[in-house]
Amino acid sequence: MAAKKRVIVKKRSRMKLSVVEGDLKIGKKATIVAEADTIIVKGRVKNKGGFKCKGNLEALSVDSEKGSVTIYGDLKVKREVEVDVKLTVKGSLEAEEVSVGMTIIVDENAKVEKISSGMNIIIKGNTEAEKVSVGNKVSLYGKNKVDIISAGRRINLYGPSEVMKVSAGAKVVAHGSKIEKASAGMSLIFKDGAEIGKASAGLSIKFYGKSQVDSASAGFRIKATKDLIFGNLSAGFGIKLFKDASGESASAGFSIQSKENLNLEDKISAGFGCYIRKTLTGGKISSGKKIKATLIKAKQIDVPRRGKLVGVVIADRVVLNERAQAKNLYVTDLEMYEKSKARNVFAENITIEDGARLSGIVEYTGSLDAEEGAKIKAKPKKMEALPSPKAK
Repeated sequence: MAAKKRVIVKKRSRMKLSVVEGDLKIGKKATIVAEADTIIVKGRVKNKGGFKCKGNLEALSVDSEKGSVTIYGDLKVKREVEVDVKLTVKGSLEAEEVSVGMTIIVDENAKVEKISSGMNIIIKGNTEAEKVSVGNKVSLYGKNKVDIISAGRRINLYGPSEVMKVSAGAKVVAHGSKIEKASAGMSLIFKDGAEIGKASAGLSIKFYGKSQVDSASAGFRIKATKDLIFGNLSAGFGIKLFKDASGESASAGFSIQSKENLNLEDKISAGFGCYIRKTLTGGKISSGKKIKATLIKAKQIDVPRRGKLVGVVIADRVVLNERAQAKNLYVTDLEMYEKSKARNVFAENITIEDGARLSGIVEYTGSLDAEEGAKIKAKPKKMEALPSPKAK
């Protein structure tokens, strides 16, 4: 049926249509059927109580009150789509703005400026949008290019995505994504590698796959299972790294752990301990209790009262505070305070306070300043040059 004027479809009826020159008014639970593939409405589509469309639908706008809309094909709208309850599109969706009270489901691609729903959005194809927002959960399955995504509870990006900002009340899960800013009330999970600008989560951040992040901050834990390049990492409890990681600085309220190498340009600090299986490199290293690695390279290391420094150490400056302990030190300047202990020391300058103890080899090239009461087991040797470090 082709019409030149306004067309009215009665409630619970069925009408075949081709082109509507004006507006189309559809009654409650009515069905419109495309005579060919597509119904073209050059005006607005208005409805109360929901409707179904068998075929593609093109219109200036779509407005459905107190019901759900199902399109068995593509939906292409020049302006806005407004549906009170649920919108289901079995094909692709294209519109300027889409607003739905409950749920949006698109089986193929979506191209919109803004799309929002009170509960859920599910897009199974590719998504191109300026803003996506929902009260509960967003699930995007294809390739996604979106400026802003926000959800009251959860965001799932199953396909590779380029997003400026994602924000969820609970959790964000992203696969192979490039995101400038990501935040979640509970956790951020990045799978298949990621390029992230700033990431923040109330509970945890997890990286699965080789990833890069400018800064990451988590209230409890940060975890990376593959190589990680970063600017700054900060966790309220712990940082756990399974492969090589390098960055500017890292801090954790309890511990920092790595099963491979950790290379930092600036600071590394942990409230309790740093445990690195292979090589730890940093500018300034500090820990509340223990610093352990096969090889430790740093500009400065502060070992706290009763703390332990375990491994071969190469540093510009090492400070062993009261009752602190270290084994093999290759340093420029060593300062040892009351009742601190060190085994083998190779240094330019050594300062030892009363009660501190050196129990192994002591070689130096500059000065040795030992207070009365300092304990040096072997006779110190002044050398022309120091030996090369040997990792155990």
